[in-house]
This record gives sequence, structure tokens and C-alpha cells, in this order.
Amino acid sequence: MQFFNDILSHYSWQGTALIGAIILLFMVQFYYYAIRYNRIPRYRLLRRKKITIDNPPISIIVVVRGENEHFLTDECMALLSQEYECFEVVVVYVGGDLDYYAELQRIKEQHSNMRLTKMGGNDRLYITTKQALNVGIKSAQYDNLLFTTTGSHPISNEWVSLMAKGFERNKIVIGPELPEFDSDSPRSYLMRMTEFHRERNAMAAAVSGKLYYAPRSNFGFTRELYEMTRGFTHLNLDSGENDLYLQTLVHYARPAAVLARRSAVAEKRDSSWHEWLETMRYNSITRHYYPASVHQSSRREFGSRILFFLCTIVALIIMPSEVKIGVAALLLLRYMIVVWSTRRTARKLGERGLIMRYWMFDIAGPFIEYIISLKRHDGKAKVWR
Repeated sequence: MQFFNDILSHYSWQGTALIGAIILLFMVQFYYYAIRYNRIPRYRLLRRKKITIDNPPISIIVVVRGENEHFLTDECMALLSQEYECFEVVVVYVGGDLDYYAELQRIKEQHSNMRLTKMGGNDRLYITTKQALNVGIKSAQYDNLLFTTTGSHPISNEWVSLMAKGFERNKIVIGPELPEFDSDSPRSYLMRMTEFHRERNAMAAAVSGKLYYAPRSNFGFTRELYEMTRGFTHLNLDSGENDLYLQTLVHYARPAAVLARRSAVAEKRDSSWHEWLETMRYNSITRHYYPASVHQSSRREFGSRILFFLCTIVALIIMPSEVKIGVAALLLLRYMIVVWSTRRTARKLGERGLIMRYWMFDIAGPFIEYIISLKRHDGKAKVWR
């Protein structure tokens, strides 16, 4: 008791409260970066017991809206050329261009492992993503369903074989997604890091069995689960197949996270700040329906980070020299832990070249998330009432 009285008499109760706040906020940050996020590099899928045969057959399902030329020339070939014994690519074309559909048919004729179906869409009758996926699932030959999107491509030809390792062990499978920008400017770096941090939070929950999100271009589940739950939930939303529906499925099966660069899918992003914000806001439409614990966890990390920086700045300005040295040491120690954790997590999720400029996102990250949250996406025909 005398020890605390001496501290109060030396630093006053305001200074003591400031020191206590810095220590408490440091401990919150330590939990996130040294414990919570560190679950990702410690995770080992192959330690789990197999529940099915080796190399199970896989159906890859992708919805193509409109005349997507990149899908014809690049993305479709990347899917069809995967190195795996037994798989198929199920393409659901939503559109009315007969020439484009003829090109898809030509590719199908050259590849026996491709299936193709067509759905007509127009301004009066909007076909949602879930409706198109339902058709793809019914057309699929195999019971292990892997989903991806246009604008995406697997990092390697081993993508399907690695995701199949997940299906050998669980009925829900998720993998990493890497945003792909045309430039490597500071702005693009901050965009990339914002998406990385979101995925880091989601994967840390997933490897603990508390799945609430998976990348739209890299997830899957079995037909058994799909039929057990009678298909997709939240049918009033043209989104949610990868997060809201998976939150339903996770009540029946644990997720298998396949974490490696070779199991990642790269998704192209626009380097324009405005276009990227619109993409992030569209992808955030369903966050309103997430459990309160998900929102609280994210706010605690961002809030404790901001408050830790503010408190350390105040302490470095007004406190005595011995406290300044201690605070500076805590600030440095926190950053070392953050960089160490981020490097390990990034390697597991397939990201590269993040660390040298990480200080930029460490400071700006909470404010970027705030800017994203200021306005909801108002795209046409996205939310149905």
C-alpha cells in the first residue's frame, strides 16, 4: 500500500491514471497480436482427422455476369488447368449475349471437365447471385462444392488439390484471398493492408471454430450441408453466401482453413480510392447482420490502438523523464510484437512485402475503417425488400 501511496504522491493521481491506462491498453494490444492473431500461424490443418476419402472429387462453381472478357481469356483457363485428379468447373452465365455464350460453349467443347448453363437477366428481372449459385449447385456432378468469382484467379495450379485437403477433414472449407492492385503506391498499400487486417480477424476466428466470414472467391461446403439447411439464407440480400450462410453452416460442422500461398486466390482491385471504397462498402453490406461479438472485437482492437497512441503521446510530452523512457520502451515493444505477429500471419495467408511500410497502416488503419463505415453502399438491385 505504501508503494502506491509513494507513486501517487510523486506523479499525482492524474499521472498515475495515465500510466495505468497505458499499461492496460498495451495488454489489450498484446492479446490481439501475440495471442489472437498468432493462432493463424500456429494452425495446422493436417493434424485433423480425415472424415472422407483421399482426393475427393470437387465441383468449382463460378457465376459469370455479362460479357467478362478476362474470364474468357485468363480466369477460365486458370480454373480448367488445375492439377487435380477429379474436378469440374461449373460456369453459370447470367446474360443475353449469344456470341459470348457461344465462346463459352467453344471452351466447353475443348474441355470435358467443364459444365455450362445459362440464365437470362435483364433490367426487369434481376437474377441474384444466390439464384445463380443454386442453379450451379444443381448442375454440379460432385458433392464437394468450391466457389470462386470472376475477377479472381488461383495463385497456383495446386489450388484445388490443397482445398481438397480441407474437404478430406471438414464439410466447410475456406482459403485466403489476396487483393491485387495495379500499382504499389502508398495508397494501394493502405488499401491492401485494410483488406489484410479484415481477413486476419476473420481467419483468427475461423481457426478457433467461430467462423463468421470467408472470401467470396475462395470458400466451399458439401452438398450434404447445403441440403440439410435447405439452401442459402437471407434471400432478401444479393450477398451473404460467403458469410451469413456460413454462419448458419458452422452450427453443423467446423470449418477447415487451408492457409498457404498456393491455396490463395488473387482478386483484382481498382487502384482508384473511390472505386475501392465502393467495393469495400458493397462487401460490408452484410456486416450489419454479424454477431455483436464480431463488431465489439474489431472496435476493441482499433479503439485500444488509437487510445494507446494518444496516451503515449501525452505521457511523452508531460511526464517526467523516467516515465518517458518507460513509455517509449512500451511503444517500441508493442511495435516489435505487432511486426513479428504480422510477418508470421502474412506468410501463412500468402501475403508478401508488408512489413517495411507497416507503420503507415498501424497509424492510419482505424481511420480508413471509419471512412468506409461513413456511408453504406447504394448499388442498384443489391438489397431486396
